[in-house]
Amino acid sequence: MFSQKRDLKKASMNYEQYEFAEAINLYESAASKGIASLELYKKLGDCYYFNSNLKDAAKWYEKMINTGDPLPSEYYIRAVQSLKHLEKYEEAHKLMNQLITFDSENPSAKRFLNNPLYLEKIARQSGRYIITNLTSNSTNQDFAPSFYNDQLVFSSSRVHNDASIETSTWANKPYLKMYGGFIENTGQILHPLEFAEELDLKFHESTSCFTNSGSTIYFTINNNQNTISPLDSLRLRRLKIVKADLNERGEWDYIEELSFNDDLYSTAHPTLSNDNKKLYFVSDMPGGYGKSDIYVVDILEDNNFSKPRNMGPEINTEGRDTFPFVSEDDMLYFASDGHLGLGGFDIFVTSLGTNNKKVYNLGEPINSTSDDITFIINDRTRKGYFSSNRPGGKGDDDIYMFEETTPILTDCKGSIKGTVRDEYSRDIISDATIQIKTKNGAVINTGTSDALGNFTIPVDCIDVDYNIFINKEGFAPVSKKIKTTSQDPSLVLSIYLINVTPPSKGIDLVKLLKLNSIYFKPNKFDISKQAIVELDRVVHYLKSNPLIEIEVRSHTDSKGSDHYNLILSQKRALASATYIMEKGIEPERVKSKGYGETLLKNKCANGVPCTKEQHRKNRRSEFIVIQN
Repeated sequence: MFSQKRDLKKASMNYEQYEFAEAINLYESAASKGIASLELYKKLGDCYYFNSNLKDAAKWYEKMINTGDPLPSEYYIRAVQSLKHLEKYEEAHKLMNQLITFDSENPSAKRFLNNPLYLEKIARQSGRYIITNLTSNSTNQDFAPSFYNDQLVFSSSRVHNDASIETSTWANKPYLKMYGGFIENTGQILHPLEFAEELDLKFHESTSCFTNSGSTIYFTINNNQNTISPLDSLRLRRLKIVKADLNERGEWDYIEELSFNDDLYSTAHPTLSNDNKKLYFVSDMPGGYGKSDIYVVDILEDNNFSKPRNMGPEINTEGRDTFPFVSEDDMLYFASDGHLGLGGFDIFVTSLGTNNKKVYNLGEPINSTSDDITFIINDRTRKGYFSSNRPGGKGDDDIYMFEETTPILTDCKGSIKGTVRDEYSRDIISDATIQIKTKNGAVINTGTSDALGNFTIPVDCIDVDYNIFINKEGFAPVSKKIKTTSQDPSLVLSIYLINVTPPSKGIDLVKLLKLNSIYFKPNKFDISKQAIVELDRVVHYLKSNPLIEIEVRSHTDSKGSDHYNLILSQKRALASATYIMEKGIEPERVKSKGYGETLLKNKCANGVPCTKEQHRKNRRSEFIVIQN
């Protein structure tokens, strides 16, 4: 017991100093000996999480969640990211719903609530790239590519030829150095070597960018002071940006820190605008939106810098937003674990040339359930590089080259329009409630029909499957599956609702359903094609209202004898009733009666001269409700 307490105390010290590699060994040893506590699960999960080992992080976070103890919201977010790495999206979404119940204002929870179709949107962006692992990757960490003339410069923790190799206590890996190699026609990198010895500073050097002239480099180093921050995107000591210029001998010289660096927070991962007048970078300085935010400064004429400006909440989240790259087309690519993605870090893009900074996920295969970062692209060739620690690589992080085959899809704003009418009377129905839902039941948008029965509801129209639900008191609800596409962004629907309010006794379905008059040929009682259309509407209504009973009444004009007309009308009423019963309506619900010429609608009785049209009005069929 004394030994276990000592080991746990040592593990906690390692954890507090961000020496996660050592802490993992001690915590795992304690767990294997039966030690179980919420604190152990949290810290062991964190050790793996901050080393980007989300598979093992998920294991310990699951044990943490299962204790049932109250947890800070941040631990739900970490558990969700770890589950996504394992493609357990349903479990991850359940955790998000749990988080919403007690922290509904949590930015991650709100983002999830407001974007229930995010996986479908990512799927629509997928399949636009062909990717290939670089043959020059090492078995260690290779990432952060940047273009420099005909070379690709990148950071690597590959083993050097040094007699002794210093390692980071965070992950127990060699320190990062910058390497460079010429880009072959195939996109592969030819024999990468250490980029510049004069830039080989103490500890880590990483994430570089170059001016258009190639005479100035900006890159990231870690602060030599013995302070370590868990908020640093590279999971290192406090980070700073330095610059260097080529001297007259073609060597990198005049190395200096940038003026906005600070020992109290990190500044890192620089990238230049296309005109070299702005420098974008990442920092966890106070006043940001999350663990690390993307900032921009103006590069002034005297090589000083303006005050850093945060890129705002459209781009930055409560998570880690990092590794920016600005392309020639003024597109900002960056990695984030705060925006909705597939798991770990995903790569996103937004246009700097618009006021509305809409952020798009690049989709698979650029993004995966692992950490996908440091994306760069040549806008002319549509080729570039990015890094990922996904399975199947050669080492920790590998650099992949890619070719973009299809431009990114921007949002397509479409609409669903329609008119709501009564199924039988065709009367317009106002104030009907319309809901647009995903195929999983999440409500996307709602609306109501206006005084003319019309409605218009905006939707995303890029190949999305929806369900539309229409409700109105007194009517049976209706639902339909619909699909919007970029080729057909606006759907126009005709919606018919069935009135389920019981009709009053004595009402004629001809009037209620606005049926066309049913006529028979002279001296005939055969059901005509025109009559079938109207009788089918009666059948439909009766099936929708199973308690209603009717009497089919048939009337004739005064031509012919009274007795003949009575018999003829009885045959016609029976023919109509028989047709209705043959269509599945119970016989006890359908009565029939012929009235001959006993209930004329006008003066055209025996011996009274009348026009054909006047006589025609008396030849009619009625469907009277006798039981409701």
